[in-house]
Amino acid sequence: MKKIVYLFVVLLFAACLPSEKVSTRIESPNSKNVITFELNEEGQLFYSVSTSELKFIKPSALGFKLKNQSLKNDFEILSSEENSENTQWKTVWGQRETVINNFNELTLHLKQKESNLLVDVIARSYNDGVAFRYVFPEQENLKDFVITDELTEFNFNGDYKAWWNFADYDNYEKVYYKSPISKIGDSIKFARRPDKEERANMANTPTTIEVNDNLVVSIHEADLTDYAGMNLLNTLDGSKLKAHLTPWLNGDLVRASTPFKSPWRTIQIGKTAGELVESDLIMNLNPPCAYETTDWIETYKYIGIWWELHIGKTAWAEKTQFGRPITKPHGANTKNAKYHIDFAAKHGIPDVLIEGWDKGWDNMEGSWTGYGIFDWKTSTDDFDLEEVCKYGAEKGVRMMMYHETISDIDHYEPAMDELYKMCADLGMKTVKVGYTGDVNYDYDKKTYRQHHHGQYMVRHYKKMAQAAAKHKLLIVNHEPIKFTGEQRTYPNLMAREGARGQEYNAWSVGNSPEHGVVLPFTRILGGPIDYTPGIFDMILPDKDWAKGKKFRVRSTICKQLAYYLTMYSPIQMAADLPENYEGNAAFQFIKDVPTNWSESVVLNSKIGDYYTVARKERGTENWYLGSISDENSREFEINLSFLSEGKKYEATIYADAADTDWDSNPEAFEILTKEVFSKDKLKIKLAAGGGQAIQFKVLD
Repeated sequence: MKKIVYLFVVLLFAACLPSEKVSTRIESPNSKNVITFELNEEGQLFYSVSTSELKFIKPSALGFKLKNQSLKNDFEILSSEENSENTQWKTVWGQRETVINNFNELTLHLKQKESNLLVDVIARSYNDGVAFRYVFPEQENLKDFVITDELTEFNFNGDYKAWWNFADYDNYEKVYYKSPISKIGDSIKFARRPDKEERANMANTPTTIEVNDNLVVSIHEADLTDYAGMNLLNTLDGSKLKAHLTPWLNGDLVRASTPFKSPWRTIQIGKTAGELVESDLIMNLNPPCAYETTDWIETYKYIGIWWELHIGKTAWAEKTQFGRPITKPHGANTKNAKYHIDFAAKHGIPDVLIEGWDKGWDNMEGSWTGYGIFDWKTSTDDFDLEEVCKYGAEKGVRMMMYHETISDIDHYEPAMDELYKMCADLGMKTVKVGYTGDVNYDYDKKTYRQHHHGQYMVRHYKKMAQAAAKHKLLIVNHEPIKFTGEQRTYPNLMAREGARGQEYNAWSVGNSPEHGVVLPFTRILGGPIDYTPGIFDMILPDKDWAKGKKFRVRSTICKQLAYYLTMYSPIQMAADLPENYEGNAAFQFIKDVPTNWSESVVLNSKIGDYYTVARKERGTENWYLGSISDENSREFEINLSFLSEGKKYEATIYADAADTDWDSNPEAFEILTKEVFSKDKLKIKLAAGGGQAIQFKVLD
């Protein structure tokens, strides 16, 4: 009888056990990066992250609030699945030709017990970071839904040093600050515009954090295609950050239907800031290329009627600009366009960007907002679109058309197909699209209807890429949504501004010497930037609207050259006026430097201080190097082991002169040549606010 009772107890206990073991932990292929999940007593899911056994993110909450439903507590884990992948894929263009996609994956299937709602959490651990996303499976009791809060937290285990800028819902063009995590968004300590744009206690992503001397991480997102952009809210609870999504104007955050998946929440992990630059985590988390053929996509450099508009030499409009009469020439006239085409043809540059060519600029009454101002098809009276394109074709130069939408999406989006067909028929390859102003602003009613970084505009940018691809066109964006690696899926999305770019040096206090040494470790981690480098004339003329002010570029010429390596983009502008390039020997580097790479290696890095990167030209054995500094002068010894072993190279070195200084003598430089091998070391000297650019051309 005792045996029978014992057997019954054993069978009953076994019946109560789960049918399979539930995993709640996944580690990277090299076993260093680990993401772990746990349920608390209320049934809320938490995660933590460690690297090399250092837990730098302690238990952090997950979950959602939906309209009329909380998805915070009362969850159980039904089951889990583990998968692994170790594959390679080829980039159409990029910082390297071959990308390794190697990760371990954990999927948790969760059910909220009382509501019976199902939610999956998928986590991946790579050697260069971890990521997770939410998935809402198709289910009978959840079809259409609205997210009113995402509860995701990043609860750091210490008050580590962070590089961040103030978030808002419409603009990324901000100064970066360095502070402890607990001071992110502190509007008392750091300057903030106290209006609807910049929000206290909130930062944009990527936000990059130095945990210690051997650990740097960056918080961002990947595969943002039908969701609201994520900001990071300082909860003022120690060093805890929380996801804060950009809303629709009625307060909805995300409108969705099952099946549905969120973007990935990403945590890149490196021993140095340079390892974050070398990381492919963000792109790997995006779907493969959506196009059957990509031979129509190319990388290149361009010039344009652009910088002269910003420095006030010429005007965007013909008669009145921003409500004031114009006392200077209209920049985008036929004669000036042909002058730029001639310069481009002479120097082998395939495109000329022309801004202000179309009707509408005269109608902008004192602001960058309006409704129905532009039609993007009609030229100004002094610009002959067809003649300019025909003239360019005869010279082997294309026009890059600029569409300033002033965020009038109601009119621009329905016209995209017709506009892009027109551009293709005129022989163009690239359209640069700008989004200044409030989205769908009604000038008469003095109101707007959407935010730049919300779900509405995220959907728009995807439609734009797809519409352009139908006509084999490339897209460059200004005032855009941030990059989250979607250039893998839509490789005709070439570059986005999304930062305080070069133009700020023309009409504001400008960008500090440190600014260019912060962007590669923050903004550019998401994807390529259109910074528009290459300014040679550092002291700018007074504007007629700002007499007596000194506007200048806070850099040396060689730092501007180095930006072609450090400000990564597959489509780079030579941004200065043609007359400032003619006769200047430094222009040869801009002509020579490639825009597509097979390998990239970060040689040294310190956020906000210095950065040196070497890149190998795709299809050749030639290498190029760029090195930049902040306001301090620096000296490095660089190991040339990245060069091909046994091959001899001619190094053409564009270096700051002995007396170069960004403030007192920014335009002095020297050009040196020497033969080098991979076994050699090279000394690099950077002036204060300076840089160095080197071409390594293989000789045998």
